[in-house]
Amino acid sequence: MNNVNIPKRAYHHGNLRAALVQATLRAIAEDGPDGFTLRDVARRAGVSPAAPYRHFHDKDELLAAVAAECAEMLYQTVTAAIAEVPPGDPLARFRQEGIALVEFAVAHPEHFRALNIPGISARLPEEQQQRLRGSREDLRRVLAAAQEAGAIAQLPLDDLMLAAESLVHGLGHYIVEGQLGEVSLERARQLAIAVTGVLGRGLIPRGPGDPTRPPQPPSSSPTPTPTPSPSPQPRPPAPPPAPPAPPAPPAPVSASRLPGKAPRKGMRSVRPKG
Repeated sequence: MNNVNIPKRAYHHGNLRAALVQATLRAIAEDGPDGFTLRDVARRAGVSPAAPYRHFHDKDELLAAVAAECAEMLYQTVTAAIAEVPPGDPLARFRQEGIALVEFAVAHPEHFRALNIPGISARLPEEQQQRLRGSREDLRRVLAAAQEAGAIAQLPLDDLMLAAESLVHGLGHYIVEGQLGEVSLERARQLAIAVTGVLGRGLIPRGPGDPTRPPQPPSSSPTPTPTPSPSPQPRPPAPPPAPPAPPAPPAPVSASRLPGKAPRKGMRSVRPKG
């Protein structure tokens, strides 16, 4: 029998499991976690419909394998990122975890989509679940120590962690789903640094005594010292009003002009001289 022209199946070279996981990731990205079957995965992997059952009993076992691979890749990415943070800077470590998640989403969009399947974390092996819980508790201890040192505001740790996770997961989702257009890995890092910086500073202005207030840049010109205005001088008292002028004396009136009296006979009127 001539087998030269018979195409080889993926499982013939011992890589069937990895091929099925990769095919499942593509199926999730295109059809969603509920929109594919094992037959569809086999077709994408280029194997027979019965081939997936060599490694997985059903679709749930295949999704568990996908979840385990995605979680392991994300764990390795975040661990390598926080290892570069100088010790003694908990806020920088907190931000670096979020930045690493956004970078992971851009570099591995199919894995990121699979990690966002509802209930996917419950499919992880118990060993991975314990490791993830340990990482979360370690982060809580770091944040609590930062609060005691005054580097982070005194807010409930659960609220801080939920806000940070929502922020970076949302940014990763925006990028992967094309809501921000074409985003390179470098651009994604810049965006992650920007949004985690906003989270770190907050939105409410802080007073100069708050240790979480960001440093203020020095002013380029000295603040002019206000010149005190001269105090108003008291006004001199007003002079008393002048007394009223005496009335003018009445002009002399001729007797002949007096009303009601006629000049008597034998009298003559006297004219004033001059």
